[in-house]
Amino acid sequence: MRLLEPVVHVVGRLSFRSKLRITALIFGLPLLVAAGVLVFALNARVTALETERSALAMQVPVHQLFARLYQLLATRQAVQDGQDGSSGLQGLVAARQFGAHEALRNLQRTFAAQGFAEPLPATGFGPVSWATMARSIDAFDVDGLSAAIAGMRSGLEQLNDGAGLLIDGDASSSRLLGVLTGYYGSLVHATGVTAEIGAMTLSRKSLRGSRRSELTMQRGNFNVLVQWSMEALQKVGQEHPAQAAILEKAGGRLNTAYLAIQEALTTKMLDTTDFGMEPAAFLALTEAAFDETLGIGSEIVAATDRLLADRLAARQLQRNGLILAMLAIFALVVAGFVAAYISIMRAVNGLSDAVNTMAAGDLGARVEVTTRDELGNVGEQFNAMAKSLAERSAQLREKTNDIHTMLQNMPQGVLTVVDGGLIHPEYSVYLETIFETDEVAGQRAMSFLLGHDGIGSDVLSQVEATLAACIGEERMNFEFNAHLLVGEIKRTLANGRVKTLELGWSPICDENDVVEKIMVCVRDVTELRELEAEAGQQKRELEMIGQILGVQQEKFTEFVDSARNFVGENEALLLSADAADDSHPELVTQLFRNMHTIKGNARTYGLLHLANIVHEAEQAYDELRRNATVILDKEKLLEQLQAVMGSIEQYVSLNDVKLGRRGPGRRGREDKYLMVPRARIEQIGAGLEGLDLASIPQETLAAILQGIRHDLRLIGTAPMREVLAGVFASLPSLAAELGKEAPTLVLNDHGIHVRNQACDLLRNVFMHLYRNSLDHGIEPMAERLVNGKSAAGRIVLDMALAGGRLSMRLRDDGKGLALAHIRRKGLEKGLLTEGAPVSDEDIAKLVFAPGFSTASAVTEVSGRGVGMDAVRDFVKREGGEIELRFTDGKVGAGFRAFETLITLPGTCAVQVSAARIPVQARLSPGSESTPAPCGIMGTLLNLEGKLSAT
Repeated sequence: MRLLEPVVHVVGRLSFRSKLRITALIFGLPLLVAAGVLVFALNARVTALETERSALAMQVPVHQLFARLYQLLATRQAVQDGQDGSSGLQGLVAARQFGAHEALRNLQRTFAAQGFAEPLPATGFGPVSWATMARSIDAFDVDGLSAAIAGMRSGLEQLNDGAGLLIDGDASSSRLLGVLTGYYGSLVHATGVTAEIGAMTLSRKSLRGSRRSELTMQRGNFNVLVQWSMEALQKVGQEHPAQAAILEKAGGRLNTAYLAIQEALTTKMLDTTDFGMEPAAFLALTEAAFDETLGIGSEIVAATDRLLADRLAARQLQRNGLILAMLAIFALVVAGFVAAYISIMRAVNGLSDAVNTMAAGDLGARVEVTTRDELGNVGEQFNAMAKSLAERSAQLREKTNDIHTMLQNMPQGVLTVVDGGLIHPEYSVYLETIFETDEVAGQRAMSFLLGHDGIGSDVLSQVEATLAACIGEERMNFEFNAHLLVGEIKRTLANGRVKTLELGWSPICDENDVVEKIMVCVRDVTELRELEAEAGQQKRELEMIGQILGVQQEKFTEFVDSARNFVGENEALLLSADAADDSHPELVTQLFRNMHTIKGNARTYGLLHLANIVHEAEQAYDELRRNATVILDKEKLLEQLQAVMGSIEQYVSLNDVKLGRRGPGRRGREDKYLMVPRARIEQIGAGLEGLDLASIPQETLAAILQGIRHDLRLIGTAPMREVLAGVFASLPSLAAELGKEAPTLVLNDHGIHVRNQACDLLRNVFMHLYRNSLDHGIEPMAERLVNGKSAAGRIVLDMALAGGRLSMRLRDDGKGLALAHIRRKGLEKGLLTEGAPVSDEDIAKLVFAPGFSTASAVTEVSGRGVGMDAVRDFVKREGGEIELRFTDGKVGAGFRAFETLITLPGTCAVQVSAARIPVQARLSPGSESTPAPCGIMGTLLNLEGKLSAT
């Protein structure tokens, strides 16, 4: 302060006005400079927006010239490469040249109107001059036109970059500008390239090599660019509702602008060899797409310009408001300086001395207050602050002691990791209990926490690198990399115990938000995880028990026996496989069929846990079946079979032990027992006991014996409705999964009962057939109603027993067999030869080919190339046959009505007298009906009172 005495003395000699002027200059000049800088910055933003609007106005004229040059170039290529019809294309040249000149003149006028000064309007756009472009158009020069297009693209990029269109700061404007400068130009370019190559292809009637690849790529580019553009327009429309209608309309037009070109590429060039389209017609499609694109571009430019105009008006308002605010602030500052007192320096010396003393560490420093003015108030406030600071320091020491006590007693492990990856000496004592050691402080944190047995070296290195990169850096760096830190580990302690530890990582930052330490909270969750695992197992068992209870004991036993047989067959097939043969096509097909059947039956009965495990094994077979390069790993496949069998046995154990449903149910084993309803036996016995055998006429006795013989033939058989009850019950849920109505099921069994030995076969076969009928045949409700059909489909099964054969015919009222689609699939798989004559019947037989599927995608229901192949295999094993028969006369149609005919040996069934059995039964899934009396009871009831009971 003594050094400043001369200055203070000089200033003290100045008048009060001079002091104010000097102070105003010292504080006013920086304020004026800051105001000027702010005004200049706002004015620069206004100028930038005006430049963006000018460059925006150039987008459509430039792309219009691009479009005309592309069309002219495509026409030139088509004329040059064409063999027939070139005169028709020649007539388009003059019109294309005229359109290109008009677009060029429009671009020049727009340049001048938007104020782009010399040298651009005088020389040209980019590296190509106006005159050169005009000469290339007149000369119909391919190289010149290509060079003009490339030069204009470069010039447009320079213009957009220089005008700031590529880095606009507003999100909405940036999205629209991104559409115009990126997607829009790419669409014009893609259309131009497509027009050129497409016209050349149609002229040459040939498409090979790079041109095919280029057309395929451009066809995909249309979808991608249109999708991106529509998403950007939709977002801007949501942010600016006033523009939503215009942008939605533009997006809709953009969505349909290129459909005709894509269809022509697909049907006339890429997916065909006849190239049945004239080049002129294709050029007309591209010209229409260009015109539609330019129209859409004008709408987007208008919407973008409105956004930029609104922003420009806001910037101008900000600039003008800032100027007025600066003037007002400057006036207030000047008035304040005029009213201020500058002679305060000496008065603050005492306060400064007290502050210095406190800074040296003496919290007892106080200011001697001798005045009652503002400086006196400041002194009193400083003294109060110093007193409060001393009290807070005491409280801080007390809290530090409390924290230390907490660390010693809290039941959780807490430590901090400092720079160098070491553990700070301050940590919670419970940490020693968790890790069962007192050697904690100074240890390397990663080795102490993670050890070397519960985590890989790569993860350990990753955690160490993350901590090293976070300590000493801003908190944001920790938040970005926190996901790399381990949250839970299994730690093997020195005594061999394994604990599950949960780790929580938190940064400790300084006042600048820089990470100084990493705090780690360690919690022993070993018992908690064990309880969670036990609860998960119990939950899974409860779910499985619920699934088992949804299945009748008899059906559950039948399913288990069938599944065990299929697993056993797969195991035998794998064990007998030749290790030297790495192809195994027939073996893999059989393995896949069996596993697919188990999964289908499990889904039918709702045994979902088993279905999921079988699905994994099925995936392995499917990969072998589809990829010939995959090696058959017998050991791995056998392990998967063991997993499947383990799941089956778990279901069996729950059924037998937890539910107490031991035994096979009502049916028992079919090879040792025959099943007949108890009520039937009681009825027969009651009827026989009421007869007077001595007085019965011979013909009546013969009829009774015939009835007994009939009843004995039915022992060991079951009606078809009972055999397929599980299949019928699964159809409503399958229909809901497919988005269809539950079908109406009709069974015309004509009194035929099926022997128990054939029940499993028929369940497996018709499980596939009914599901295929519902998935592929019956249409959704809306489609059926449009075609005049009922909302729900109708599936009919007719049975007949004649000539020693059991025949079953299954049909539905759906759209029929998709012969056209099957034929395309056959061509793709090499099962048919292109151009070779083939009948509808031969095409229909393709559905029985191994791995053949008509589904467009793999689902839980279809698409894996199994089904009819498996059905045929099941039927043939039992000496039967299966075929598809058409029931209409529409030869060559894309869809034909058909029925599936299955024949089995007549020994598989028994027929009841037709006079005593209803001809037709309309079934609903899960329905049951009581059969009419037959056999001995039917005979007794038909005696019409001729016999009397005693």
